[in-house]
Amino acid sequence: MEVQTKISHTFEVDLKWNIEQKNGTVHSPNKEPFTFGAPPEFNGTDTVWSPEHLLAVSLSSCYVTTFMYFSRLLKIDVRDLKVHAHVEVEKEGAAMFEAKRFILHPVIEFSGNPDVKTVDNLLSKAKRYCIISNSVKGEIVVEPSVKLS
Repeated sequence: MEVQTKISHTFEVDLKWNIEQKNGTVHSPNKEPFTFGAPPEFNGTDTVWSPEHLLAVSLSSCYVTTFMYFSRLLKIDVRDLKVHAHVEVEKEGAAMFEAKRFILHPVIEFSGNPDVKTVDNLLSKAKRYCIISNSVKGEIVVEPSVKLS
């Protein structure tokens, strides 16, 4: 008989909107605060983080931390990892705006020569087990570049 366990974590942030500056600040204990606001596409500015940029950051940073978790677990030495990410936001007709597609371009440099199957397994696990990947409804496309050294 299988015993099911529930694991739950809570992550909290506090936001304060500045009426005059038309932007807000995010705070969370032990973390650096940052400023956010609407992007120019929605009558905002390009000088602060937009929710749309933060959505791309959430997905790509989750992908990276999940990737690194599995690389350590599988004892695969990663020398360098960079990710360029973008999110395509669109609306059609009277519909609401949606994040339709997320595209991640990880550039990964491995030490040694892990085989193709191992690298593919690692890339797959990073996408499959990323909490944010499992939380968004838009399509997620991962287009990796792999370097062996």
